[in-house]
Amino acid sequence: MKHKAKKIIRNILIGAVASLYHTDAQAAESSTPPLLEGLNGDDRESAVSALKNKIIKNVLQVKKNGETKLIAGHRSHMSHRSGGGGGGGHYSHASHYSGYSSGSSRRRSHSSSASSSYGTTYSTPKPAPKTYKTYDLGDRTLKSGLYGNDVSKLTSLLVSKNYMNSSWITMQHGYPVYNARVVAAVKRFQKDAGKPQDGVMTSSLATALENWDESKTTLVLGIRNIEYNNASELAGNDVNELIALLRKAGFAPDPSKLKYNGNKAVFTKDIETAVKLFQAYNGLTPNGKVDEATISKLKAVAK
Repeated sequence: MKHKAKKIIRNILIGAVASLYHTDAQAAESSTPPLLEGLNGDDRESAVSALKNKIIKNVLQVKKNGETKLIAGHRSHMSHRSGGGGGGGHYSHASHYSGYSSGSSRRRSHSSSASSSYGTTYSTPKPAPKTYKTYDLGDRTLKSGLYGNDVSKLTSLLVSKNYMNSSWITMQHGYPVYNARVVAAVKRFQKDAGKPQDGVMTSSLATALENWDESKTTLVLGIRNIEYNNASELAGNDVNELIALLRKAGFAPDPSKLKYNGNKAVFTKDIETAVKLFQAYNGLTPNGKVDEATISKLKAVAK
């Protein structure tokens, strides 16, 4: 290309860039005057052939007829990635994207553009790891030797559902321990619920225990204190167990006077008398109440 053509093209680029600071978006969409009109003959033909339908420096497009079109809507220098921020975006002179988004001003501040492109990122803090003090029932599988807040909730449930006596609970670091008594209580519940009897408390088993009807619990001797009450009958599997121990210890109640509610023996006056005799003979207070001391002695003698 001849020297004159090169000079004119350079002037075109300088003029186009300068115009970005003074023209609005609507003017940017229109074609500029034929800026190559200063060339004639071979110079003009050579310039048009070299530049036609090309975008010069992302600023100017030269058409086949030698006319030029200004490419406006350059994003801010802070936004050198496609798509930019959401919405119409902030536009300025220093970026290098062609095209224009209507309704957006090229003269907005750089700080506005920067805040659109670079949002503040906040990380969500991780929850503190749970300890024996913060475990809830169901958070972990419970088995022999463990202790903590979840074991405390489990033992409370087992007591309320008549699977263990509160006096059987032992403590460690201020929390109940999953001891042999708890294991046995869990196994009894598993048996009543028709589940495998492994003595391990899982999350699903804990839910089943929470919803358990305690009237279906198979009572064992020692879970509750047994004493005669003329106003209301006390019956249960634990009374059956008591009768069996009294018989083995040599203090069996009169079989003809035994009373049953279904297959569950009722604690009658005659059974109370047998208990008093056993207590008196073994140095216990003869009050007829089947408490922990009486049961322990009965089991020891009945071996």
